[in-house]
Amino acid sequence: MKNWFNKFWVLPVLVLAIAACEKDEDRVYLAVNSAPSLNLSASTLALKEADAAKTALTATVAGADYGFASPAAYKLQFDKKGNSFKTPREVTLTTLNKNFTTAEINTIAIALGITPGVASDLEVRVKSDLINAPTLFSSVAALKVTPYLVIIVYPSLYMPGSYQGWAPDKADKVVSVKSNGSYEGFVNFPDATTEFKFTDAPNWNNGIFGDPGGTSGKLIKGGGDNLKITGAGYYLLKADTEGLTWTATKTHWGVIGSATPGDWGSDTDLTYDVTSKSWKVTMDLKVGEIKFRANDDWGINYGDKEGDSLLDTQNDNNIKIAAAGKYDIELIFSVPGYYSYKLTKK
Repeated sequence: MKNWFNKFWVLPVLVLAIAACEKDEDRVYLAVNSAPSLNLSASTLALKEADAAKTALTATVAGADYGFASPAAYKLQFDKKGNSFKTPREVTLTTLNKNFTTAEINTIAIALGITPGVASDLEVRVKSDLINAPTLFSSVAALKVTPYLVIIVYPSLYMPGSYQGWAPDKADKVVSVKSNGSYEGFVNFPDATTEFKFTDAPNWNNGIFGDPGGTSGKLIKGGGDNLKITGAGYYLLKADTEGLTWTATKTHWGVIGSATPGDWGSDTDLTYDVTSKSWKVTMDLKVGEIKFRANDDWGINYGDKEGDSLLDTQNDNNIKIAAAGKYDIELIFSVPGYYSYKLTKK
């Protein structure tokens, strides 16, 4: 009886043992043998808009070795050198070879805050993700990129007038960045009295806007007198073709901020350069922040929130000065819709 009882319990134990062995045999133990690797076809890129559609860079990736054929997901990460990939731009890879056009690399560089026309150092790496496995990264590859500024052609009003020979095709213009009928731009009027009109094409064949009295601030489409401005100077021109109004504000420009000698209390004036059509000054700056403003007042002011050397009017857009020294400062309003500045440490 005891012998039978022992046999009765031995059989289930053997079954459980066999089942346990089968489970051990089917179980996959993940062992990462190597991280992914990256090879770039170039280390320096001077990008040109004329080559926008051409291949500028080829990234070749060797996948991570997880010890078995793995469905890992790969992304390329781009970031500024020294930023430790804290805020990278990521590109998902559908194959292990990726060709980037000039336009694609330019977009990435601009999005990272690289200044157009300036050679800057980027870092690139591969990120590998697999469910229930650690995220893996390749070694970092260096890439020096000089991006170009992409100019969007905004709706424009041309300003033929006495200051430039009444030639619409050679006239300064104001643009509507939001394409909503509201236009603005900066123009230098060298004469004591200036007359002009707005045209919606670089000729006299389309819409022409005048002022019913020359200085009323109102617009008439297809008629009216020449718009008139008294006083030479650098003007911010605005026109509203929906509300049929216009304004002209004379400006002189200065730099202000904790990095300047006057701190936030007083401006350092810039001087207008007729040849370059920009405002310039050479001055000493401390570590701190600056902004540009017109007429020693905060009514018209610009900073740079994105750090891309393009001026904006956003909140918290002070321009940071990281190193003290003597700087050439240039303020550029000559490209309507793309106001910019340059800071060059001497």
